[in-house]
Amino acid sequence: MSHILEVKDLEVTFTGDGGKNISVDEVSFHVDPGEVVCIVGESGCGKSVTSLSIMGLLGRGGSVTKGQVLFEGRDLLAMNEKELDKVRGDRLTMIFQDPLSSLNPVFTIGSQMTESIRIHMGLTREEAGARAVDLLKKAGLPNAPSVMKKYPHLLSGGMRQRVMIAMALSCNPSLLVADELPRL
Repeated sequence: MSHILEVKDLEVTFTGDGGKNISVDEVSFHVDPGEVVCIVGESGCGKSVTSLSIMGLLGRGGSVTKGQVLFEGRDLLAMNEKELDKVRGDRLTMIFQDPLSSLNPVFTIGSQMTESIRIHMGLTREEAGARAVDLLKKAGLPNAPSVMKKYPHLLSGGMRQRVMIAMALSCNPSLLVADELPRL
């Protein structure tokens, strides 16, 4: 059996006013299909940075300076943004630590949920909407059709977290990276 994810000797560096700082130093692990792997450590030890590195979402100043991230046998670090976009949100998804900053405040929950479903699954607007409502119900949100019409700031923190879970599961991913264990 091959690993669905294999992280080999990952090193992540951030460059800022103070120069270069290694945030993740030669981390290696693998995940097999159907397996749950938890990375545990103190605050600031690099758990979130490791997750963001896997997703290719380090942002300005951060870079992977060493190692490989193999997902379904392909090196994510060797992919360009367009190639990554085909994988992220489809077969590889993430539940971010802070759902309020992860959801776009100017779009409704429904428009944010259906966008990825339509792009990756090729569904019509109506089919994507029905799927999104079903996923919100499965995530434990009461009155899901009403939630679809709301903006993120109108939901409680727990409701936003459930939206993020529903969004992450929306395209039946092969791997789900949870930056923080959701509290439901």
